[in-house]
This record gives sequence, structure tokens and C-alpha cells, in this order.
Amino acid sequence: MRKLYALLIVFATCLFAGCDENGDRGYYEDMDRIYFVKDSIICRLGEMQMGVETYTVQVPLKVLGRPWSENRMFKVNVNRKLTTAPEHIYTSLSSEFVVMKDSVNACIPIELLRDRIDPMVDTVYQIVLDLEVNDTFGFGVQEKLQSKVVFSNYLQEPDWWYALEFVYWGAYRPEKYQKMMEFWGGPISFEEYASRMIQVVLCGKKMYDYFKLHPEFGMEFPEATPWPYE
Repeated sequence: MRKLYALLIVFATCLFAGCDENGDRGYYEDMDRIYFVKDSIICRLGEMQMGVETYTVQVPLKVLGRPWSENRMFKVNVNRKLTTAPEHIYTSLSSEFVVMKDSVNACIPIELLRDRIDPMVDTVYQIVLDLEVNDTFGFGVQEKLQSKVVFSNYLQEPDWWYALEFVYWGAYRPEKYQKMMEFWGGPISFEEYASRMIQVVLCGKKMYDYFKLHPEFGMEFPEATPWPYE
């Protein structure tokens, strides 16, 4: 019986402590804490249109606490041991960012410099961010104190490319496929190629015409091959 009373007392103590911590209106009333909403963000730069030279990733964070009537700063560091992206392919980050007044949400913008990443090299990079304690914020959820942006500018040659490589679109270049995806509205699967070959060839003709009008890109094609379905 004494053990039962002791357990009830412990339970009641924890219950009241929890109420105090979160406040009568449901807000967290201890020191406000901040955490990453996502532990990773994947960015496939190679699938974007060929004219996109930079792309800004927004890394979201959230505050455990109530909104303030003034802006608040929080600190973030790039984890140099875990980050594999060289510094010249993304814009340097500040160590401090802001949670705007009347909000519990924030974002860290990371500008990826796509035009500096070789599209023919199959390399996956990552930028790893760590939260830091400051005078305004403590740490939030333990598993949400680190986030990473994973990205690549490589666009794999589609399985169907080789079939008409020596007839119409020539040796594979990511720029050619990116332009075809732009006209098509997205990646072209092997199933789409097999069932809609005429439409794919017409899409390739649009790509061919574009690069013939823009020889500055240096795209090469088979010589004197008449395109069908003109």
C-alpha cells in the first residue's frame, strides 16, 4: 500500500510539473526553444530547367513557445566535418538568422550555385547545419537539432536515349534532356517512350530546333538526318 501511495505522489508531481511547464493556456513557458522541422531536404538540381543558374533551398525551423512582439535571433553553424559541399558551390551562410515578430516559424535560405556544379559528374553533396544555444533560445527536440540539404546537379541519361542517339538527338548531354523535359513537362520514362514514341521524337525535334537557334551551347547532332513527323 505504501508503494502505491508513493507512485501516486510521483505521478501527481509529474502531472503538475507538466502543467507548469506548458502554462495554463497551452504555451511552453520555460525558455523558448527552437528546432528543425525536417532532418533532411533533397534537391535534384539536374531535373530543373537548363537556364536555372542558382536555386535557393528554404530550411524550415519552428519555435517551441509563444510568438513575441519583436524579432528574435537564433544561431546556426555549418558542420564542417559532415558537410561535403565545397564552399564555392553555395553562398556563404550567416551564423545568425531571425524569427520574425508574431511568428513561431523561421527559414534558413541556402543558395546553391548550380552553374558552378558540373552536370556530367555523378556527385551527391550535402550541407549539414547545427543549431546553437544563445540568450534567446535553448534547444528543442533532441532529434531535431541538425538538418542537412542533400543535392546533386547530375541528370542520369534516360534508358531510352541510346535507341535513337545516332539518328536524331546525338550523344547524351544533360542540357539536351533538360530542354526535352521542359517541353515534355517532366522526366520521360521508358514506358512513355515505348508507348508514345512519336510524341517523344517530336519533343526531341523541338529540342533540336532550339539548340540550332542557339549554337553558343555547343550541342552536337548527327549530320543530315531528316526528322520525321514534320
